[in-house]
Amino acid sequence: MQTTPSQSLWELARLFLRLGTLAFGGPAAHIAMMEDEVVARRKWLTRDQLLDLIGATNLIPGPNSTELAIHIGFSRCGWRGLIVAGVCFIVPAMLIVWLLAVVYMRYHTLPQVDWLFYGIKPVIVAIVFQALWRLGQ
Repeated sequence: MQTTPSQSLWELARLFLRLGTLAFGGPAAHIAMMEDEVVARRKWLTRDQLLDLIGATNLIPGPNSTELAIHIGFSRCGWRGLIVAGVCFIVPAMLIVWLLAVVYMRYHTLPQVDWLFYGIKPVIVAIVFQALWRLGQ
C-alpha cells in the first residue's frame, strides 16, 4: 500500500512526538531509540545511512539527537518533514522541563520530595548506559 505525503507526515509527527516525550537519558539514548524505530522497525534508513547521519551531526555544533531527528524528517518528507520532526521532537521536552521547573520551584523545599530527586538519578544513569551499550554493538 502506497502512503500519501500527509500519511507520511502524520507518521513522522507521531514518531517524534513519542520519542520527544519518552526518550530520557540524553542524545545517546535518543539516538538508540531512533535507530530502533527508523532502521529496525520502519526501515526508513539502513544502519549505514543512520551512521552516516550520526557522523554528519557530529561535525556541526548543537544537540546531535535533535539534528538527527530533523534530518530524518527532511529525508522522509522534505522541508515539511524537517519542521514537523523538529517541532515534534523538541516541544515535548520543552513542556516537560517547564512543568518540572514549575513543580520544583513550588515544592523543592518539602522533605517529602527529596526521595524523588535521589531516586531518579540511578534510573537516568542506567538508561544512558543501556543506550551506549546498544550503540557500541
